[in-house]
Amino acid sequence: MARSSLQMNQRAIELAGHNLANVSNPAYARQRLALETAIGVPTEKGLQGGGVEISGVEQFRDLLLDRQVANEQSVLAYLDQKKKILQYTQSAIGQELDRASSSAESNAASQGVSGQMGLGDNLTDFFNSLQALSTNPNSQAYRQVVIFKAQNLSEKFNRVDFRLGELVHDLNGEFESMVDEVNNAIIGLQKMGDQISNAEALGNANDVRDRFHKRLEDLCQLVDVQFDFEPVNESDTDNKAIDKLTLSIGGVNVIEKGELVEKLKLSVFDENGQAVERENNVLRRGDTVFVEAVNSAEGFQLRSGRIKAAIDARDLTINGFKSSIDHIAQTIKTRINEEYVKGTSLPVIQISDVLTEAWGAGSSGTLSVQELTADLRTGDQILFSNGGTFTVSEDAAMGSSGIQGTYQGATPLTAGLTATIQGMEFFDTTADGLKINERVESNPGLFNASVGGDAGNNDMALKLARIADERQETLSGQTFNESVNQAIAGFGQELFNVETQAVDQKAVARMLEEQRISLGGVSIDEEMANLLVFQRAFQANAKLISVLDEMLVEAISIVR
Repeated sequence: MARSSLQMNQRAIELAGHNLANVSNPAYARQRLALETAIGVPTEKGLQGGGVEISGVEQFRDLLLDRQVANEQSVLAYLDQKKKILQYTQSAIGQELDRASSSAESNAASQGVSGQMGLGDNLTDFFNSLQALSTNPNSQAYRQVVIFKAQNLSEKFNRVDFRLGELVHDLNGEFESMVDEVNNAIIGLQKMGDQISNAEALGNANDVRDRFHKRLEDLCQLVDVQFDFEPVNESDTDNKAIDKLTLSIGGVNVIEKGELVEKLKLSVFDENGQAVERENNVLRRGDTVFVEAVNSAEGFQLRSGRIKAAIDARDLTINGFKSSIDHIAQTIKTRINEEYVKGTSLPVIQISDVLTEAWGAGSSGTLSVQELTADLRTGDQILFSNGGTFTVSEDAAMGSSGIQGTYQGATPLTAGLTATIQGMEFFDTTADGLKINERVESNPGLFNASVGGDAGNNDMALKLARIADERQETLSGQTFNESVNQAIAGFGQELFNVETQAVDQKAVARMLEEQRISLGGVSIDEEMANLLVFQRAFQANAKLISVLDEMLVEAISIVR
């Protein structure tokens, strides 16, 4: 009896020391001896006490609480990762957002970053410059301002589009390392699950469980995980069913009763939606990466974790905002060009004082003119002040004194008539994004501020300026500024919501963690008190053995 008590107290002292050694280990759950009364020895006077027996080592760990902690940490990782990505996106947009706002109007005053103006500000400046030009359509300075404001507008839209595209590209590049980390963790957990099953069959798997749950919670940072230890058709030496690990990710089992059955993989699709293989896994701009299960692609659906956050931020938020901005830019290009091609620029041609030949309808050849004030290209339509048109058949450089082509008009050409280029677009329809027609950009005199060829006419400048207040059907009946502000407001509201949710989720995760610490955390005071108790009990049992030894010696001496 004394011997078993000594062994129990010695083991209890060792276990208290083990607890104290792990006092700073957040993955550790404190342990204690499970004791039971030993079977007594039958005597003539009845059962004689057998002392104490160690039935096992208990761990202060609640499986339900562990599952909740893992699940909530996975949700928190999702929100933190998404918040970080959206903050990167805000930098790419180049505007400080009114995150607490829920309306487009209240975001109209969003401030630019580092002195940059927002998309809405650039739109306003562009249309204001057109309004200013309408007051003096002959002014080269006002025309240059219009070009300058259009350049700013184009650069802003194109820069935002480029930055968002680069951010999406960078996000796609992150998936490979995260998927590798998940697959490595799955293999590690499968091995730990076997160790737990084997150790439980022999008696104690507490320390392995601590490492298992730490690895599991690390995996939950990346993906949502569900797990359990299920009995299998095997028994240990005590004829108890052996439990094996079953673990699922995204609703698909990756470990089934201790066996590794599934992994994650990456699929790459190009900008046309075609599956492709990239040499050395080097992605191209425009590629999209998808995370799938190797054998269960259809049933695989992530719900939380950093990988899910990256997917949602990329597909729903960034690409959604990028598509909205691209659509607005395309609508601006289409609507401006729709009116602009009907206008006329400043005169680029004046017929020489003396015509070498008569020019009536259908006449072709070389028309003598004063020095050209702009380059002409084959196919240009020239509108003369008499209403006739001239189709250029050969390129002519600025300063030339003759142009080749064919004239059509009810009135013959006469000396002194002036002409402008018509039908030229303001925004280049063949270019991606917004880009000013390079001919207009290099020569402000070619900007169509008039209608009908009269240099002093301001009708086109006014028409273009009024487009700012038009409600565009393709933009859900909104003006350009309203549509831009709504897109920015929607993004700002989503960022605000994610930040708020992350704060709330941290509180939930912290409460669960505190509950787990209160259950399984090591208390130095408690362990030190236990050490004193076990030490005194050990000393008492040692004294009992000493007394029994003395009594035995005395009895032997009496017999002698």
